[in-house]
Amino acid sequence: MNFKNITIEYHYLELPAPYTYTKTLKISFSEAGLATDYALKYTDREDFTEEELLDEGFTGNDDESWKGNIDTNWLQTLVQLTELKPGEKATSSNESIVHVDGKLIETYGNENKWDYFIQEITQAIYETAEWEGPLSIRYCQKKSEADKAPIQQLEISFSKRSAALNKTRSISWENIQQLLKLYYLQEFAEGEHSKKVPAASGIYTDPGDGFWYDTEETSSSLDKTQKENLTKVFKEIFN
Repeated sequence: MNFKNITIEYHYLELPAPYTYTKTLKISFSEAGLATDYALKYTDREDFTEEELLDEGFTGNDDESWKGNIDTNWLQTLVQLTELKPGEKATSSNESIVHVDGKLIETYGNENKWDYFIQEITQAIYETAEWEGPLSIRYCQKKSEADKAPIQQLEISFSKRSAALNKTRSISWENIQQLLKLYYLQEFAEGEHSKKVPAASGIYTDPGDGFWYDTEETSSSLDKTQKENLTKVFKEIFN
């Protein structure tokens, strides 16, 4: 193991206040897992009234904190990130200040990789803390109206950093990352869904809200390359 303790101070700066926040993660290795102290604090809200925050969808008490152990499956990713060489230019407006065993490491040029890691590990914390459940995506491909195509279910556990299709087939985390980077870029518009799989031929998915959407419509918001890559990863996982 390359470190005993790591502290990550992550500043989300892509949107202005009241959306900006700082996340702090203090992680140390233990036999029970990766002992984690997590905190989220919204910043620069001094000029906002409680009513204005409520209008933006906040409660006025939106900070978060949690302490516990996350799965050691996250250790390898952490080590790989700390060993990245600096890049030549910033890849995101967000900032990660990282100390490994008290020593500051360079994250410049790798901001986008830290961005994605923070998203993933936050979801792992939410699941471990039982604030949210694992992610579930349903999929059905109908070749004709008469086709009684099976409904497939993909269960994604960030807390365990693992995924399974129909509870039997393990899916690599790399495939899951490829899927999620594109899947939620789609537009799941209200009114363009149904509670049952439509009778017409097509590829349909349920992103976790209990409704079925036609991927031909939802993926219209993607560019050509994104749409081709999404179709490819669909085939790799579900076919």
